[in-house]
Amino acid sequence: MSALTRRDRLHIALTRHVARPILAHVSSQPVLRRIFEACARLGLRPPPDVDRHVDAQGALWLRPAGVPRDGPVLLYLHGGGFTLGSPRTHAALAAHIARAAGLRAVLPRYGLAPEHPFPAARDDVVAAHARLVADGTPPAAIAGDSAGACLALQLLQHLRDTGAPLSRAAVLIGPVADLSGDIASRFAAAGDEILFPPQWPARILEAYLPGADRTDPAVSPLLGDLRGLPPTLIQAGAGEALAGDAKRLAEALDEATLELWEGLPHVWHLHAGRMPAADRAVARIGTFLRDQLA
Repeated sequence: MSALTRRDRLHIALTRHVARPILAHVSSQPVLRRIFEACARLGLRPPPDVDRHVDAQGALWLRPAGVPRDGPVLLYLHGGGFTLGSPRTHAALAAHIARAAGLRAVLPRYGLAPEHPFPAARDDVVAAHARLVADGTPPAAIAGDSAGACLALQLLQHLRDTGAPLSRAAVLIGPVADLSGDIASRFAAAGDEILFPPQWPARILEAYLPGADRTDPAVSPLLGDLRGLPPTLIQAGAGEALAGDAKRLAEALDEATLELWEGLPHVWHLHAGRMPAADRAVARIGTFLRDQLA
């Protein structure tokens, strides 16, 4: 985790002075979705020579050059606060991770709030995994960022509890793990939070969890049983509001490697291919997955 470069600092400044004000002042989730999709098309750079196709269920498949057509699969669950994002917005990040790990990657669609509140996303992810198993391609690894990391934990707990095939490794980037308690105060107290304005968590909870019990482990996986899950790499910004969730997860899991990166915003990994710190983080993820799946 070497010192930040000039390009790193440029992307951090854009996050602080462009992305954060947009999240603060645009309250419509559908409008934010369109902004995110446009920014992903214009600003995120996938690695070259990645074969991609969309299957009948709308899942995006990625196969970097040199990875066999029947190679092991990484199931990647995109983030976006349960209200934003899609396989397209996270295709570049998943492709960089897949190339670093020597894996194929698949990004399923799941229902977004407020149109599809809890438990729609969780149910969609469980169904997507079941389809992969039925097709003979159970994921060798499961990964996700932010809300996608929360869904990854929910999925892993479900697989363990139902006796379904567990992946051999997991990666959680800036994980959301506990949606209970006074989240707004936790975010407001994070003086080094670069991306999220204080009003962001209240909007998410209102959209995603209307009337739900936020202490239910099905909602907040950190409040449930985390034993018996595969070896897990957790990466987060050291100063971000969700660093606390990352630390608590590392303590609760049987086998976890926690990396807190100084001075970086939530899921800086999205800028892999353009941001040296993102490239370094993705390389670490690739090494971890290669070691676990060897």
